[in-house]
Amino acid sequence: MAPVGSSETLPGGPLVADVLLLLPLAQTYTYAIPPSLAGRVRRGAQVDCPVRNRPVSGLVIAVRPPRDDDPPRLSPLTEVVANRAAWPSDLMDLVDWAARYYVAPSGVVARTAMPSLFARRAPKSEATVRFVQHPDVPPRSPRDKTILAALEAAGEMDMAAVRALVPDGITSIRRLLAKGCLRMDTRAPDVADAPLRPTHVERPVPTADQADALLKILAAVRADKYAGYLLHGVTGSGKTEVYLCAIEAALERGKGAIVLVPEIALTIDLRRRFEKRFGGIAAVLHSAMPETRRAKAWDDVLSGRIRVVVGPRSAVWAPMPNLGLIVVDEEHETSYKQQEGLRYNARDLALVRGTLAKCPVILGSATPSLETFQNAHDRKLTYLSLPSRVLDRTMPPVTLVDLRYQPVIGGERLFSQPLRDALATTLERGESAILFLNRRGFGRFILCRTCGTAVRCPNCSITMTHHARPERLCCHYCDHATPVPGTCPTCNSTDVEVLGFGTERVEDEVARLVPNARVGRLDSDTSPGGGLDRILGDFRTGKLNVLVGTQIVAKGHDFPRVTLVGVLLAEQSLAFPDFRAPERTFQLLTQVAGRAGRGDTPGVVIVQTYDPTQYALQYASTHDYLGFAVAENRMRRERGYPPHSHLAAIEISSPDAREATKVADDVREAVSQFLMALGPAGRKVIVLGPSAAAIERLRGRTRQQMLLKGNSRATLNDVLWRVQRMFGNGHGDTRIVLDVDPVSLL
Repeated sequence: MAPVGSSETLPGGPLVADVLLLLPLAQTYTYAIPPSLAGRVRRGAQVDCPVRNRPVSGLVIAVRPPRDDDPPRLSPLTEVVANRAAWPSDLMDLVDWAARYYVAPSGVVARTAMPSLFARRAPKSEATVRFVQHPDVPPRSPRDKTILAALEAAGEMDMAAVRALVPDGITSIRRLLAKGCLRMDTRAPDVADAPLRPTHVERPVPTADQADALLKILAAVRADKYAGYLLHGVTGSGKTEVYLCAIEAALERGKGAIVLVPEIALTIDLRRRFEKRFGGIAAVLHSAMPETRRAKAWDDVLSGRIRVVVGPRSAVWAPMPNLGLIVVDEEHETSYKQQEGLRYNARDLALVRGTLAKCPVILGSATPSLETFQNAHDRKLTYLSLPSRVLDRTMPPVTLVDLRYQPVIGGERLFSQPLRDALATTLERGESAILFLNRRGFGRFILCRTCGTAVRCPNCSITMTHHARPERLCCHYCDHATPVPGTCPTCNSTDVEVLGFGTERVEDEVARLVPNARVGRLDSDTSPGGGLDRILGDFRTGKLNVLVGTQIVAKGHDFPRVTLVGVLLAEQSLAFPDFRAPERTFQLLTQVAGRAGRGDTPGVVIVQTYDPTQYALQYASTHDYLGFAVAENRMRRERGYPPHSHLAAIEISSPDAREATKVADDVREAVSQFLMALGPAGRKVIVLGPSAAAIERLRGRTRQQMLLKGNSRATLNDVLWRVQRMFGNGHGDTRIVLDVDPVSLL
C-alpha cells in the first residue's frame, strides 16, 4: 500500500521497503528506497518517512523487489537514522507475533516496546577526552595529576568516566583543556570495548541440585537452541546463582542475556549482584527510568555495549543482539501482565522470544503458576527442582494463630498474644522481624455510626482509605484525595469513626507495644523518591529491626538477620471475586514466609487468621506446593478455568452508565453472531456477561465486562479480531478494551 503523502516515480533502485509507521496503525506502508540510501535500509532499521509533508519515524519490516501489486508511484524514504543499528530479527518477529496474539495494531506494539524518546531522536554522540601532552609546569593539584595519569595510560576515555575519577572532576578537566594538555572529541556510539567475560569474583560451590539443573541448562546454552525450563526451587534454594552461572555461559559464547523480575524494587539487590559479577556490561532497564536515560540504555543495548539487561516486564523488549538466554524470576507474579495499553504478559512473551531467538528460557519460582506447572507436566517445559535451601538451612515452621479464640492486644485485633511475645523475644535477641499486611494506609475506611454511610471515592465505586501521615482520605485506584471529614457527608452527624487497619496503623502499634522496636514501613507510599533504597538499606544494616510492609517485602529480598515473619489478616486476599484468589494467597504467604531463617539462625513464621482450616493456608503452613497445586488444579478442571481453558475479556467503559450498558449489549450481540458464523468451533465458546465489573466505576468511568471461555485460543482470537474490526477501540467517550489471557477480573 502506498503511504499517505506526496509521491514520486520509483527511483532506479530495484528494491522497496515495507515500513511500519510508529503510529497506532495496523497496516504497513511501502516506500521507495532512493539511491542515496541503497545498502543502508534493511529489516529493523529505523527510518524517516514522509507522511503529509512531515517526517514520521518508522521501522522497516521488509526490504524486497517491487511487485506487480505495488502502486506505480511511491514516496521515497527520507533518511535512515544515523549511528543506530537495526533491531534484532527476533525482536521484529516478536512485535509481529504480539500484534497478532494480543489483537493490537503493530504500531501500538512497537511503540510499547521502545522508549518514546528513542523513536524521536538519533543516538547522541558521546563526548570523549584524549591525552595530548604534559604541561610545561607539573600541576600542583592532586586531582589534575590523577586525571592526567589515567588518560595517559588509557589514551582516551569517555567524559563521564573522566569526571568520575576525582571529586569535581569537571573543574580539573576544564583547566587541563585550557592548558592544551587534553583534547575533547565526540564519537558516534559503537560496540563497547568492555570484556564480554564475567569478572573474577568468588563464586559459591553449587549444591548437587544446582549442579544438576545447570548441567541441563548449560547444554542448551552451548547448543544455541531453544529450550524452556521451569526452575522450581524453594525460597533460599539458590535460584539466582543458577541464573548467574547460565548467564556467564551465554556471555562466554559472545551472546547477551535478559533477566526479568516482577518489581522494580527487586532490581536493587539484583543490580548489586550483577554489577559485582558482570561489571559495566550489565544494566537495569525499566519504564520508570527518565526517558533520556531509558533511550540511551536502549541504544547501549542495541549497539552491544550492554550485554546483560535486568528489569521488570518492559525489559522483555530489550533490543539485545545475539540473544543467548532469557530468565524470568518469580514467573508466577501477576505484575508481568500489563494492565494498561497493550495488555501483554512478559512471561509468555519471553517464551516466544526464546523460540524466535533460538535461546533457552528459564522460568524460576518457589510457587509456579498453575499454567506453568501444567506446561511442565505436559513436557512443554523441562522441570528442574531445587527442593532444599543452600547450606542445608531448614524451612521455617509456620504457626496458624486462630484470632477467633486467641487473646489479642490493642485495638482492631491487630496482634495476638503469641505474635506480640514472639516479636519481643526476637528483638531482645538482637534479631529482626518482618510484619506483612497487604493493605496500606492507617484505617480501611471512615464510617458514620448514625446512618451507616462509608465515605466513598467520587470517581470509583470503592471506599476511600484513611491515611494518617499526612492525614487524608485517599482512593488507591484513581489517587483522589480529600481531607478527613469531621461530619458525615450524608447526615452531618459527628459520630464518624475510622474502621479497619493498614500498614501505618501496624507501624504505630508495634512502636507502642514493643519499646525496643525500631520500625520502618515499606509500601507504595514510602518507597518512591529513593525511599525504597533507604528503608531496605537501614533494615539490612540493623538501623531498623522491624519492617512493616505490603507485598513489596515478600518478594526476593534476602535478609539474614530476619528470624521472625508475622502475617496479619492472612486470608484477606481470598475475598477477591477472582478464581485465582486461592492461588495468589498461597503464593504470597509462601513467599513472605520464605524471608525468615535465611541466615545462620533458624526462623519462625506466625500467621494470624480467622479461618485456619482454609486449604490455601493449610498448604502454605507446610510449604506444600505440590499438595496445593493438585487440589487447586482439580477444582480448575471441574470449573473449566485455566490451565484447562483459555480466557479473553472485553471491557466496555464510559462516563455515562447507560451508554456503557448499551454498547456492551451491542458487542454481546455481535459476539453471538460471530460465534454462530464459526459453526461447531464457535458453539464451544462460553460467553459470560456483559455484567458490571467487580469495581463497577473506576476513575469516573462505568465499566461492563464480558468473559469468553473456550478450549481453542485460535477461536477466541478470531472472535476478538472481528470485534476489533467492527468496534475498534470504541467511539466518542466509550472505550472498548480487549484483554487476551486476563489475570485480573476486578
